[in-house]
Amino acid sequence: MDRTNGTWTLGVFLCALCILSSGLWTPASAMKMKMKAVNFTYYLHDDFVPPNVTAVAVAGANATLTGPFQLGDIIVFDSVIRKTASNASAQIGHHSGVLVSLNDPSKKFISFALDITIHGYSGTMSGSARIDFTAPSWEEAVSSGTGSFRGVSGYLTVSAVSLNSAFPVLKYEANLMLPHQSY
Repeated sequence: MDRTNGTWTLGVFLCALCILSSGLWTPASAMKMKMKAVNFTYYLHDDFVPPNVTAVAVAGANATLTGPFQLGDIIVFDSVIRKTASNASAQIGHHSGVLVSLNDPSKKFISFALDITIHGYSGTMSGSARIDFTAPSWEEAVSSGTGSFRGVSGYLTVSAVSLNSAFPVLKYEANLMLPHQSY
């Protein structure tokens, strides 16, 4: 009985050794990951005028879209993104998520999902940040993605193009790293 068990174990070991040495199976740890830098710019266009409103205050004692803000005010947004700052430029996706007011009225927590098709890339990206709307620019972390953006990491640099209280426009500069697998 021991001899049969030993023969069977040796057979399994030799088969596994053959499979591993043949290159038919490569463990994930053995794959080499090459990263590719991807950069592009897009513009977020909000509309605070009915009927095409892109953001709404959903919680807070006196929550509004334009302030004054208090801790816990929550704004939900589904903003249009376009190729340029012009409202007439091509729509290339949506930037959706939640803004939460913090103790400092100028500071917000943002959690977002971006659905975009641009320069041969198409998919979603998500991320979050603590941002200061009074700063000339700020960064938002990108932590995951789908489609062409699967495995993405990086950040978005955001600056105001127009702070019109009814139709604000923000410029987003994407600074991303995308993985490319090679064996």
